[in-house]
Amino acid sequence: MEKHKTFCSICSAFCGFEADVENNKITALHPDKAHPMSQGFSCSKGRHFHYLLDAQSRVTHCQKRSDSDWQQVDKQAALDQIAERIKPIMEQHGPESIAVYCGNGVTFKAITMPSVHAFMGGLGSHQIYSSLTIDQPAKIHSISRHGVWAAGGHSFESAGVLMLIGNNPLVSGLQAPGSIPGWNPGRLKLARARGLKLIVVDPRLTETARQADLYLPIRPGTDAVFLCGVINWIVRNNLEDKIFCDQFTENLNALRDLVADYDLSKTAAITGLEKGLIQQSAELFARQGRGTVSSATGPDMARHANLTEHLIYSINTLCGRHNRAGDKVTTSLLTPEVPPIEGVVPWDFLPDTLNPMKNTQRSRLSGANQLFLEMPTATLADEILTPGKGQIKALLVIGGNPILSIPDQDKTRRALSSLDLCVCIDGRASDTAEFADYLLPASYGLERVEMTSFNDTFWDQPYHQISQPVVNPPDDACPEYHYLTALAKRLNTKMNYAGGAINTGSPPDEISLLELIYPEGSTKVSIKDIASHPDGKIYEQYAAMEVLPAFEGMEDRLRFMPEGVAEEFALLKADLANLTEQDGYLLICRRNPHIYNSMCHEFPQAPADNPAWLHPEDISAAGLQAGQQVVVKSASGEIKARIEEDAGMRRGVVSMSHGFGGKNGFPVARLLTLEGSTDKHTQMPQMTAIPVQIQGL
Repeated sequence: MEKHKTFCSICSAFCGFEADVENNKITALHPDKAHPMSQGFSCSKGRHFHYLLDAQSRVTHCQKRSDSDWQQVDKQAALDQIAERIKPIMEQHGPESIAVYCGNGVTFKAITMPSVHAFMGGLGSHQIYSSLTIDQPAKIHSISRHGVWAAGGHSFESAGVLMLIGNNPLVSGLQAPGSIPGWNPGRLKLARARGLKLIVVDPRLTETARQADLYLPIRPGTDAVFLCGVINWIVRNNLEDKIFCDQFTENLNALRDLVADYDLSKTAAITGLEKGLIQQSAELFARQGRGTVSSATGPDMARHANLTEHLIYSINTLCGRHNRAGDKVTTSLLTPEVPPIEGVVPWDFLPDTLNPMKNTQRSRLSGANQLFLEMPTATLADEILTPGKGQIKALLVIGGNPILSIPDQDKTRRALSSLDLCVCIDGRASDTAEFADYLLPASYGLERVEMTSFNDTFWDQPYHQISQPVVNPPDDACPEYHYLTALAKRLNTKMNYAGGAINTGSPPDEISLLELIYPEGSTKVSIKDIASHPDGKIYEQYAAMEVLPAFEGMEDRLRFMPEGVAEEFALLKADLANLTEQDGYLLICRRNPHIYNSMCHEFPQAPADNPAWLHPEDISAAGLQAGQQVVVKSASGEIKARIEEDAGMRRGVVSMSHGFGGKNGFPVARLLTLEGSTDKHTQMPQMTAIPVQIQGL
């Protein structure tokens, strides 16, 4: 038996593992106690990652749709046929008739997403969609307009307080800046021992909330109101960092005026929280000196997500929770050799992904913004279904499952069914493969070179790792970029990366391609150097860099009232004016520790179904029993589910997990609609705090 060092790439925690390998088969994955970041931590998904390699859903040969069934087809023939079908679509409808959707299976991958952008750039199409813009687009939109602080925010290790709005990092592994590290959440215990105070705002007493010093069981969908109340209390009681605000911010008085109406009484009445809890949370956060407010999918899937995220950034700025000149900070490695600076990054120096001046494309139907150089996924179905110039006719789905991820499953089904061509590139036959004309097998992270590049700005140490394949991929399976380069050659289009174009007829290996994605001179540490340390390395010289005063000319300020915020306050006020007494329940999203959205359902510990979790008293009051089958109905659809007890639920709230489908059934997407978004910028649909009725069967 051989042992190989590697890391899990299911999510962005990138926990370290040792793999036991016999005859090109992984027999076990063991958490790597020597891993510099995860230090032996892992979740059940990572420990079972290798089950995906041999799962019944695994695809190992290229397949072509034949009537309602699949037939195996030679890889080169499949690529020839796909290219021959793309050519007339582009000739008749233009390059923007070709689109790509990327899911969680590839969004954390170091090579795949840059290759998608290179491929689509060669075609001349901006139609790139991903799970990013159907998940938490408000974070990107809000930080772009609020402003980016060049020296970063306070770190988890230096924090005296954390306020988490809908985060459950003990289960999700999500890396929110300054929050509990998803790759080693056990560090929360050590932080609590040194005095860290934890505030958790969530309708459910989550695994993370159980560790809180202060837990606020908020009414779903009212996070923006709570944050208005917190800001109002802070400014009314002069708890803001006046020196920081005077020197580095603008329009605080305008924000002060807009939150003035949200006193403790009004905030409590709307959020369902006790006035004392709201006051305590505001004072505890403001008086601790260092720390961060952060969030996750909970508030970002609700109405008014952009305003909520803007208020989160505003609280951090209001309290001066940004590193200052003289502080020692960790810096990212895949950015130029520039020291951390006390100041706001000028827009001209922002990366293209965050620069509004570079995200100039707009939806032809709704006018929604391009974001992170992608189009908003909530518009994808209509872009396929609506005739006219720019209508999407062909879709490549790479590592994604839009039939389960996008609200309004019936509309998504109609859209996928109407395409002239649909190609799925994936390691498995997902629910979306039902609509594909071709299914091309991808390799998994354990079968190819992978890198931790996604975490470059999230790691709290200057660390990276490049792992080599632990086992060889089966049959036709290969990295997704192989298919893209092969199609680019057949279509006679180019693929340009930051370091130059590639020869699509003879594409580079993974390490060489990473060197083109991060060319030498554009990063503090070269890809060659990182690759020379197969177990990963902490580059200590970047672990405690001193923050320098702002350079001459850095005069930009963090914006409390950027364009659009006043309008969002007005929308919130209008919503509150129409607020009525709740009838039924409010449905919220829920993380399951054994699956990752629509992925990992093949694992031994994966749940067999998707229960509707209710407080025991709600179950009793409705005359129901735990384990009973019920119908969950919204204004948009209905699904069947089994109810289960969760004493940590707020009364009147029901929680279910997104991403279930296939044999497991109960897809929450059937209960959601793409209509009525409060976000004109990204058209983010409401995916939590959904009014529902529950009826017994």
